[in-house]
Formats: sequence, structure tokens, C-alpha cells
Amino acid sequence: MLQPLVVGLGRSGSGLHLNTLVRLARRTAATGDPLVALPAVGCDPRAGGPWPLAVPGEVTAVTTLEQALRYVDPATAVVHVCTPPRLRHDLLVELAGHGFRRMIVEKPLAVSADELNALIRLRQEAGLDLVAVAHWITSRLTDRLRRLVRGGRLGSLRRITVDQHKPRFLRSLATDGHPSALDVEIPHSLALALDLAGPAELRAARCWDLRCEDRGLPRLGGAHVELEHRSGVVTLLRSDLGAPVRQRSVVCEFEGGTATAHFPLSEDDDHAQLIIAPFDGGTAAPPAGMLDADGVPGVGHHVFRDDALTDFLDRAYRGFVSGAGGVGNFPLACATARLLCAARERCSVTSPARAGSR
Repeated sequence: MLQPLVVGLGRSGSGLHLNTLVRLARRTAATGDPLVALPAVGCDPRAGGPWPLAVPGEVTAVTTLEQALRYVDPATAVVHVCTPPRLRHDLLVELAGHGFRRMIVEKPLAVSADELNALIRLRQEAGLDLVAVAHWITSRLTDRLRRLVRGGRLGSLRRITVDQHKPRFLRSLATDGHPSALDVEIPHSLALALDLAGPAELRAARCWDLRCEDRGLPRLGGAHVELEHRSGVVTLLRSDLGAPVRQRSVVCEFEGGTATAHFPLSEDDDHAQLIIAPFDGGTAAPPAGMLDADGVPGVGHHVFRDDALTDFLDRAYRGFVSGAGGVGNFPLACATARLLCAARERCSVTSPARAGSR
């Protein structure tokens, strides 16, 4: 078994990683195949703050890495790096110096091309087994989209449109961890587009300000990113962080129809939905809402459980046990980070769109 060390106890570290790790530990222990050793250790200079740290006895909170070393052995630990993006590289260097080798890093992987190159060098020189958080890619919903793209039932993929909207006023006002809206939701959808349609070049990118009452937060209101893939597919990524409602949807337009995917909106419900509609209105085997023998979804409305983060961490930990945790994940994470860096540069030299525009 591997013991988690979660560094950074903000929304991502305490609200998502720690709670999911406790759930994964219980699930794997119940099946007789224990994977996660508890207690997990949460490390943050503000430890002791008002974060829900799961059930007492399952999580230990400390304020420094030196304190954490009293509770975890780097040889059997997995570090979850959940600090703000601008603080991650120096932290990774410090962790490597303490002997930690297995690491799961929250998105985005780096905030500049130079930092990404430095991280690649650190990974090689220190022998890090590094996994970037990309649970959309390993979700059941994405697997069905992937099978649909490769199966050809609706013809060739032509266009991807991703909408990730939510009201994010309170967190944006309370923290300064993300420099722009490009760093909040876009990394998830960008990695998804590259996975489904292959390598891409940036065509356009823009951000706008988040405004509420008499305050304005530069470039945190939302973002648009346009990509052109070598495969000929065109992708549009849209994220409005001042929206009145939440939305996490992906529309894949094929030659012969559309697939509309809805990811779970929060930890309140772990069900995904996929609606497949051919342009000709016909039906195709398998029956509506079913999968064929190869797992390719048929025409209709599919609803199914998709606890993507738990499944992602399960897969990552099993990869660490086998010694191949980041083998398939890291190249995609680097490609995503490079496009994000290009988008940041594009936004820094163009005038921001007016607040609230889509």
C-alpha cells in the first residue's frame, strides 16, 4: 500500500483529493485489495484551518514538510501537489530533495514554457514518477466518446465544442492562486480535446475580467480558446466564470451526427449523460442507450455512474505500484501545458474582452 501526502489544503487538496483518497482506501479495503494506507497526511502552513479533513483518524494535518516526514516515508508515499500553480516548481524541487519520487500534480502542470522545461529536466534527473491530474481523460464518459470517435459509427469527427461555466466569484475574490481563467477549467477541456482529436495548434485565445459590484478581477471572468488539430478537427473551448448556472458539456460533431456529453457537475452527483443523435434520424444497432460488443455507444440517451476522480486516483496508484504511473499521462500533460502557455502569451498581448462576454 502507498500512503498519501497532500500538500496544499485548499479546495482541491482538502475538498477533493483527501476526501477521494479516504473513499478509495475504504473501497479497496472492502474488496480485499487495499491500495491506500491511512492516515493520509495533509500539509499546509495554514493547517488547522476550517477544512473538512474527512473522518478523524483518517487524516493527519501538519504545517511543514519537515513535520510531514515524521508521519510518511518517501519510499512508500505518493505526494499530491495541490498548491497554487505559481508555487509548484520550487515545491517539486524540495520534495525531490527529501526523497519523494511518486507525485500527482494538479493542473496546470506549469505556468510558463521555461518552468515546464525545468520540470521535464527535474523529472528526468531526479527519476520522478509524475502524474498530472487529468480525470476527465480517464472517465467513463470520455472512454465512450473515444470509442465513438474511433468506431466511426457517425463518420469522421469534425468539431468539438466544450462549455465549462460556473459562478466562481467567492473563490476568485478570496484567493490569488490562479492568474487567469485559462488556469481554472480550460486545462481539463484542453487535455480532452487533444486526447480525442490529436495534436493541435492554437488559433485564438482571449480572457476577460470578472466583475461584481464595484470590483474587477483581471482575466478571471472567463476564457475562449480555439484550436486547429492536425487531423482537421476544429475545437472551441469556452469557460465563463461569472455564469449564473453550472455547465460541463462537450458536443462532438461528426459527419453523420452529434454526441453531446454532460460531465457530473460536482461531488453531489456522480452520474454522467451522453446523448447520441444521427443526422438522418435513423436507428442503429445496438438498441438505443446500449453499447455494442466493442463498447461503442448506440443512438439514444445514456445515463451512467462516472466517479472520475476516484477512478483516476485508483489507476494512478496502481500505476505507481507497477512502476509506470506517469508513462502514458505525462506526454499529454506536457502538450496541454505548452498550449496553455501559448494561450497565456496570446492573451497577454491582446486587449481583454469586456467583462462577462462570451
